[in-house]
Amino acid sequence: MQNIDLTNIVLAIFVLYLVLKRQLSPRRIQLNLNVYLFLILFGAASVGDAIMHNQLVVTSGIWLFVLGALISAVLFGYLRTLSYQLWVADDGSVMRQGTWLTIVLWIVGLLIHGVADLAWHGSNATILLYLGVTLLVQRGFVWLRAKRLYPEATAKTAAMHEQRHEDHNQRHIEREERRQQRHEDHASRHHR
Repeated sequence: MQNIDLTNIVLAIFVLYLVLKRQLSPRRIQLNLNVYLFLILFGAASVGDAIMHNQLVVTSGIWLFVLGALISAVLFGYLRTLSYQLWVADDGSVMRQGTWLTIVLWIVGLLIHGVADLAWHGSNATILLYLGVTLLVQRGFVWLRAKRLYPEATAKTAAMHEQRHEDHNQRHIEREERRQQRHEDHASRHHR
Protein backbone atom coordinates (compact mmCIF):
# COMPACT_ATOMS: atom_id res chain seq x y z
CA MET A 1 0.00 0.00 0.00
CA GLN A 2 1.32 3.42 -0.94
CA ASN A 3 1.92 6.19 1.64
CA ILE A 4 -0.75 8.44 0.12
CA ASP A 5 -3.31 5.62 0.28
CA LEU A 6 -2.46 4.85 3.91
CA THR A 7 -2.55 8.52 4.90
CA ASN A 8 -5.90 9.00 3.18
CA ILE A 9 -7.39 5.92 4.83
CA VAL A 10 -6.21 6.95 8.30
CA LEU A 11 -7.41 10.53 7.87
CA ALA A 12 -10.73 9.42 6.35
CA ILE A 13 -11.38 7.01 9.23
CA PHE A 14 -10.51 9.70 11.77
CA VAL A 15 -12.74 12.29 10.04
CA LEU A 16 -15.57 9.77 9.72
CA TYR A 17 -15.30 8.86 13.41
CA LEU A 18 -15.52 12.53 14.43
CA VAL A 19 -18.36 13.18 11.99
CA LEU A 20 -20.47 10.22 13.11
CA LYS A 21 -19.86 11.01 16.77
CA ARG A 22 -21.02 14.59 16.23
CA GLN A 23 -23.88 13.75 13.89
CA LEU A 24 -25.41 11.21 16.26
CA SER A 25 -25.32 13.66 19.18
CA PRO A 26 -27.88 16.43 19.60
CA ARG A 27 -26.23 19.66 18.43
CA ARG A 28 -27.25 23.18 17.64
CA ILE A 29 -27.19 23.74 13.89
CA GLN A 30 -24.66 26.14 12.43
CA LEU A 31 -23.57 27.21 8.99
CA ASN A 32 -19.82 27.42 9.63
CA LEU A 33 -18.26 25.84 6.54
CA ASN A 34 -14.56 26.50 7.25
CA VAL A 35 -13.70 22.96 8.36
CA TYR A 36 -15.26 21.49 5.24
CA LEU A 37 -13.55 23.97 2.95
CA PHE A 38 -10.25 23.03 4.62
CA LEU A 39 -11.02 19.33 4.09
CA ILE A 40 -11.81 20.01 0.42
CA LEU A 41 -8.50 21.87 -0.02
CA PHE A 42 -6.60 19.10 1.79
CA GLY A 43 -8.37 16.51 -0.37
CA ALA A 44 -7.53 18.42 -3.54
CA ALA A 45 -3.89 18.61 -2.41
CA SER A 46 -3.95 14.85 -1.81
CA VAL A 47 -5.28 14.28 -5.34
CA GLY A 48 -2.57 16.58 -6.72
CA ASP A 49 0.08 14.72 -4.75
CA ALA A 50 -1.21 11.38 -6.06
CA ILE A 51 -1.04 12.70 -9.64
CA MET A 52 2.51 13.98 -9.11
CA HIS A 53 3.61 10.59 -7.73
CA ASN A 54 1.88 8.68 -10.55
CA GLN A 55 -0.52 7.00 -8.12
CA LEU A 56 -3.40 8.65 -9.90
CA VAL A 57 -3.25 8.68 -13.67
CA VAL A 58 -5.51 11.18 -15.37
CA THR A 59 -7.26 9.46 -18.26
CA SER A 60 -9.93 10.46 -20.73
CA GLY A 61 -12.58 9.02 -18.38
CA ILE A 62 -11.75 11.47 -15.62
CA TRP A 63 -14.77 13.68 -16.31
CA LEU A 64 -17.14 10.75 -15.97
CA PHE A 65 -15.57 9.84 -12.61
CA VAL A 66 -15.58 13.47 -11.41
CA LEU A 67 -19.21 13.93 -12.42
CA GLY A 68 -20.24 10.65 -10.75
CA ALA A 69 -18.33 11.48 -7.57
CA LEU A 70 -19.86 14.95 -7.43
CA ILE A 71 -23.39 13.63 -7.99
CA SER A 72 -22.82 10.98 -5.31
CA ALA A 73 -21.43 13.52 -2.82
CA VAL A 74 -24.35 15.89 -3.34
CA LEU A 75 -26.99 13.13 -3.37
CA PHE A 76 -25.78 11.42 -0.19
CA GLY A 77 -25.22 14.77 1.55
CA TYR A 78 -28.83 15.68 0.76
CA LEU A 79 -30.22 12.27 1.77
CA ARG A 80 -28.40 12.41 5.11
CA THR A 81 -30.00 15.80 5.66
CA LEU A 82 -33.42 14.18 5.34
CA SER A 83 -32.41 11.50 7.87
CA TYR A 84 -31.77 14.15 10.54
CA GLN A 85 -34.21 15.00 13.27
CA LEU A 86 -34.61 18.76 13.65
CA TRP A 87 -36.36 20.52 16.54
CA VAL A 88 -36.44 23.80 18.43
CA ALA A 89 -34.78 23.61 21.85
CA ASP A 90 -36.00 25.35 25.01
CA ASP A 91 -33.61 28.26 24.38
CA GLY A 92 -35.24 28.83 20.94
CA SER A 93 -32.33 27.48 18.87
CA VAL A 94 -32.64 24.79 16.21
CA MET A 95 -31.12 21.44 17.14
CA ARG A 96 -30.28 18.46 14.95
CA GLN A 97 -29.41 14.83 15.45
CA GLY A 98 -28.64 12.03 13.02
CA THR A 99 -30.34 8.64 13.16
CA TRP A 100 -29.45 5.05 12.29
CA LEU A 101 -30.41 5.94 8.72
CA THR A 102 -27.70 8.61 8.74
CA ILE A 103 -25.14 5.89 9.48
CA VAL A 104 -26.53 3.62 6.75
CA LEU A 105 -26.36 6.48 4.22
CA TRP A 106 -22.75 7.20 5.24
CA ILE A 107 -21.79 3.56 4.76
CA VAL A 108 -23.54 3.22 1.39
CA GLY A 109 -22.19 6.53 0.07
CA LEU A 110 -18.62 5.75 1.11
CA LEU A 111 -18.81 2.21 -0.28
CA ILE A 112 -20.03 3.48 -3.64
CA HIS A 113 -17.33 6.14 -3.76
CA GLY A 114 -14.63 3.73 -2.56
CA VAL A 115 -15.50 1.08 -5.14
CA ALA A 116 -15.61 3.69 -7.92
CA ASP A 117 -12.31 5.15 -6.70
CA LEU A 118 -10.59 1.76 -6.72
CA ALA A 119 -12.15 0.70 -10.03
CA TRP A 120 -11.15 3.92 -11.75
CA HIS A 121 -7.53 4.19 -10.65
CA GLY A 122 -6.84 1.58 -7.96
CA SER A 123 -6.37 4.20 -5.25
CA ASN A 124 -8.34 6.08 -2.63
CA ALA A 125 -6.75 9.42 -3.44
CA THR A 126 -10.09 11.23 -3.78
CA ILE A 127 -11.71 10.09 -0.50
CA LEU A 128 -10.85 13.22 1.52
CA LEU A 129 -12.07 15.45 -1.28
CA TYR A 130 -15.30 13.44 -1.43
CA LEU A 131 -15.74 13.73 2.36
CA GLY A 132 -15.23 17.49 2.26
CA VAL A 133 -17.74 18.01 -0.55
CA THR A 134 -20.42 15.73 0.89
CA LEU A 135 -20.08 17.27 4.37
CA LEU A 136 -20.24 20.78 2.94
CA VAL A 137 -23.39 19.90 1.00
CA GLN A 138 -24.95 18.23 4.04
CA ARG A 139 -24.24 21.21 6.29
CA GLY A 140 -25.73 23.60 3.76
CA PHE A 141 -28.87 21.50 3.24
CA VAL A 142 -29.38 21.07 6.99
CA TRP A 143 -29.28 24.84 7.36
CA LEU A 144 -31.71 25.35 4.48
CA ARG A 145 -34.07 22.68 5.80
CA ALA A 146 -34.03 24.24 9.28
CA LYS A 147 -34.58 27.67 7.77
CA ARG A 148 -37.61 26.36 5.88
CA LEU A 149 -39.08 24.50 8.87
CA TYR A 150 -38.20 26.98 11.64
CA PRO A 151 -37.39 30.39 10.11
CA GLU A 152 -37.51 32.42 13.35
CA ALA A 153 -35.61 29.82 15.37
CA THR A 154 -32.97 29.55 12.63
CA ALA A 155 -32.49 33.32 12.70
CA LYS A 156 -32.18 33.16 16.50
CA THR A 157 -29.68 30.30 16.20
CA ALA A 158 -27.57 32.35 13.78
CA ALA A 159 -27.69 35.33 16.17
CA MET A 160 -26.64 33.07 19.07
CA HIS A 161 -23.65 31.82 17.08
CA GLU A 162 -22.71 35.36 16.12
CA GLN A 163 -22.90 36.47 19.75
CA ARG A 164 -20.81 33.48 20.86
CA HIS A 165 -18.23 34.36 18.17
CA GLU A 166 -18.14 38.00 19.32
CA ASP A 167 -17.78 36.91 22.96
CA HIS A 168 -14.92 34.61 21.98
CA ASN A 169 -13.19 37.42 20.09
CA GLN A 170 -13.67 39.79 23.04
CA ARG A 171 -12.13 37.25 25.44
CA HIS A 172 -9.22 36.84 23.04
CA ILE A 173 -8.68 40.61 22.91
CA GLU A 174 -8.83 40.83 26.70
CA ARG A 175 -6.31 37.97 27.06
CA GLU A 176 -3.97 39.69 24.61
CA GLU A 177 -4.30 42.99 26.49
CA ARG A 178 -3.49 41.23 29.80
CA ARG A 179 -0.54 39.45 28.20
CA GLN A 180 0.72 42.74 26.74
CA GLN A 181 0.30 44.45 30.11
CA ARG A 182 2.28 41.68 31.87
CA HIS A 183 4.98 41.99 29.23
CA GLU A 184 5.18 45.77 29.70
CA ASP A 185 5.21 45.40 33.50
CA HIS A 186 7.97 42.82 33.25
CA ALA A 187 9.99 45.01 30.87
CA SER A 188 9.62 48.11 33.07
CA ARG A 189 10.83 46.17 36.16
CA HIS A 190 13.95 45.08 34.32
CA HIS A 191 14.72 48.59 33.11
CA ARG A 192 14.74 50.13 36.61
